[in-house]
Amino acid sequence: MLSPRRLAAAAAVLGVLAVAALVLLVLGGLVTVGAAAATGAFLIALSALALLVVVVRRLDGKAQRIDLRVKRHESELAKTLTALRRVETRLDRLSAAVEQASARREEDLSAILASLGEDRVNAMVRAREVEELREEVRALAKGSV
Repeated sequence: MLSPRRLAAAAAVLGVLAVAALVLLVLGGLVTVGAAAATGAFLIALSALALLVVVVRRLDGKAQRIDLRVKRHESELAKTLTALRRVETRLDRLSAAVEQASARREEDLSAILASLGEDRVNAMVRAREVEELREEVRALAKGSV
């Protein structure tokens, strides 16, 4: 398809040739001035109509290309959206797993600290018992000597 510039240049050349032919026909007396004017108006209308057809075809082609691009971008966006939804569900599962692990660790630490506290209390009781036994042994040792 011709570009709009080349089409306009060709139409201008054809228009000049048509006007020159009409002028020659009027000067030769073969056509009246009114008929030549009507023919010129008809040719101008036809050239305007041809120009409109070319412009509309070009615009339609551009609109189709834009429509194809939009559809391609929409499909890419749909793919991205599904991927994001998958990532979101994975993140939800991971965050739930992390929360459960954190709760388990907290329970384990509480249990460990509780058992350490019990062991410490038991160790203190045993240390007192051992100290009492030492004192008794010392007292017995002093008493027998």
